[in-house]
Amino acid sequence: MPRLIFFNTGWMDSYAGNPRNLDPITGGGAHTKVEGWGGEIFNFKPYRGKYYGYVRTTHGGDIRLERLGATKAADRIEGVTVVWTAPRPVEEGGGSCIVGWYKNATLFRAEQQRPTNSRHLWNEHLMGYYATAAASDVVLLPCDSRLFSVPRSKPKSMGQSNVWYADDDANLDFVRQVVAYLANDGILTTPTTRKKTKSPRQPDLLKRLAVEQKAVETTWDYYQKLGYTLESVEAAKVGWDLTATNGKVKLKLEVKGLSGTSVVAELTANEFTNLLADKPNYRVCIVTNALIKPLLHIFSYSKTAGCWVSQEGVELAFEEVTSARVFAI
Repeated sequence: MPRLIFFNTGWMDSYAGNPRNLDPITGGGAHTKVEGWGGEIFNFKPYRGKYYGYVRTTHGGDIRLERLGATKAADRIEGVTVVWTAPRPVEEGGGSCIVGWYKNATLFRAEQQRPTNSRHLWNEHLMGYYATAAASDVVLLPCDSRLFSVPRSKPKSMGQSNVWYADDDANLDFVRQVVAYLANDGILTTPTTRKKTKSPRQPDLLKRLAVEQKAVETTWDYYQKLGYTLESVEAAKVGWDLTATNGKVKLKLEVKGLSGTSVVAELTANEFTNLLADKPNYRVCIVTNALIKPLLHIFSYSKTAGCWVSQEGVELAFEEVTSARVFAI
């Protein structure tokens, strides 16, 4: 079993800084609540092929490397897997979960200073770090993929400390599940009950319906592979097409299919109303080039930016239109 250490930080979408206040940090403890930032805000922003990760230790203390097999005199240890966790915002389901990891990391006993030229700064303050790893060994999960729950109050669990060594006092079954999860690239291996008994849409010869069918299938497969239980609610006309559930996380997926490559779609009045009513959990899933090489674009709402942004950083613009029905009397 690899040498594992768990670091808990605040919640962010990208951990690549907070340019223009588009990716605020939440749930990071008293410091982030008061100051609006924490040392972890650049944990997943690379500099010259490497990542540098920070965790707030208890009273600014050192990492106890000897609990991972190093000598008490060692200032660092190599070949460690650092598992990053964070508390999901309450309005999006709550609970702590794994957000990413560094494999084959070098872990330092004391806080180190990041390279000056990295520009990992907040108010001219250069961030420190405890762990570093090559870009090829680093994974940050998209928000909708952060589904592996981390207990914080059970016996032999992480507890309330930001640093957990997962050694002799750990729940070994839980640790083995984490190791398997990381080996599977962040895809949950535990089977879940699926409500899918048939294709979400019936096949149709018309191109428009074929595009819609492929879009729903592409979106369904993506979330199903992440470990969500899906249910088609299209016929109920509730204002979205699919409901994706995993534990406390319940997403409302509105799916749009396009035969071309431009991201342009229309929302009905019902869909738009529901989008506005539950922004944290609503997703606009647009599949382009659906019949040739489907490409899924998932847009979620950024509270601070006040706009809908894809996982690739593309902003979705809305143009409200007015329509009317006319008839003879």
